Amino acid sequence: MPFDENIRPDIAAVLDAAAILDITEYDLFQLAYKRWHGELADEKTLEPIYVAYMFRSTVPVWVRHFARLVQRLNYSGHLDRAELGIEQLPRTREMVRRGTRFGVAIVTAMTVLFVLAEIAAQLLKLGDRCMFPPCY
Repeated sequence: MPFDENIRPDIAAVLDAAAILDITEYDLFQLAYKRWHGELADEKTLEPIYVAYMFRSTVPVWVRHFARLVQRLNYSGHLDRAELGIEQLPRTREMVRRGTRFGVAIVTAMTVLFVLAEIAAQLLKLGDRCMFPPCY
């Protein structure tokens, strides 16, 4: 049961199904697409559909159907994660690579910003003041 009693039933079903399967909502969309269309969606296909869900609360019929199926199977005690295709989700290596790339990009950007700030402080003759901790 969702925390927000004003949440639409379609959204609540998606959130509940994702929680039951212990996967992200995006992964739930991926599984629903596979079940409805017979193949996993590529990122280019699924992204606009998921963006519409996130920003306009639009739940496609195939996601609604899959979410309700997951709820029914769970409540009847017949939920089989393998049968629903959890193992077929594109995960692990690709997710780790993507996360590593984003992490390196963020650290690099922050380092460049700190270096530029230090250079700007020296050029503006702010060197007498402490700009970054630790200040002694």
